[in-house]
Amino acid sequence: VAFSVCVYTQHMSVSASIQLESVSTRIVDELEPGDGASFPKVGDKLLVHYTGCLAATGRCFDSSRARGHAFTFTVGCGKVIKGWDVLLLRLCKGQRVKLHVGAVDGYGAAGSPPNVPANADLLFDVELIDINEPLVKEGIRYRKELEDKARREVEEQQERDAKAAMASEGPKAAASGPKRPRESDESGSGSDSDSSSSSSESSGAARKRKERKKDKKKEKREKKRRERKEAKKSSKKEAKRGRKKEKKKKRDRETVQRSVITGKRLKLDDSAADTEGRAP
Repeated sequence: VAFSVCVYTQHMSVSASIQLESVSTRIVDELEPGDGASFPKVGDKLLVHYTGCLAATGRCFDSSRARGHAFTFTVGCGKVIKGWDVLLLRLCKGQRVKLHVGAVDGYGAAGSPPNVPANADLLFDVELIDINEPLVKEGIRYRKELEDKARREVEEQQERDAKAAMASEGPKAAASGPKRPRESDESGSGSDSDSSSSSSESSGAARKRKERKKDKKKEKREKKRRERKEAKKSSKKEAKRGRKKEKKKKRDRETVQRSVITGKRLKLDDSAADTEGRAP
């Protein structure tokens, strides 16, 4: 406990060079505790997730969580609003807090149009994820964020398509008009059964459309997988054929070399026989 108090007071003294102008700028609540040991200092690169709301109305004006990408900045250097430059120096790694930032320590009289009006107090839900994140870790995180964002967009598009399909079924049913009741004593029961059957048919048609879409997507995925597999096989075959050609060329060169050497030897033998057969 003594060690954490010492570290905290040390970082308070570091952040004393940046003075807050509003007494309302403060840490309101701790939502999640951090490690209690790793505190940032001026000039460190912080990785945070945040959600910013107007204190007066509670309307969200900015959120890194909604964008799907964590926010990085250099703390204590004027890269962000003054309330952040001071208050985030008091957080430890992994800590999540709720901040109240007064207007003078936020966007001031100018505001940040069109989302933040002039002289607006702000509320932030901030989580300090990492301090001076390594480049390798940053690259892995960024790729994962992109994959998660793409997956969410696909899910949202599927939900919109499903809602549009259900909405289109309503006008079609209305355009067809009410069905004539059966000319029988049980006319009421007949109309009820007709309406229930039409609603069941429309829901069944929607389900069939969804199933067809799923089947098409599945077929596309299978087709792409087969194409990748075939391309891989063809590349392997091409490489194998190339290796065979190289081996054949090498054998041909060796054969030529051997034939040349053999021919030279035969010539030498013939010349030696000629010299032996001549008279001295």
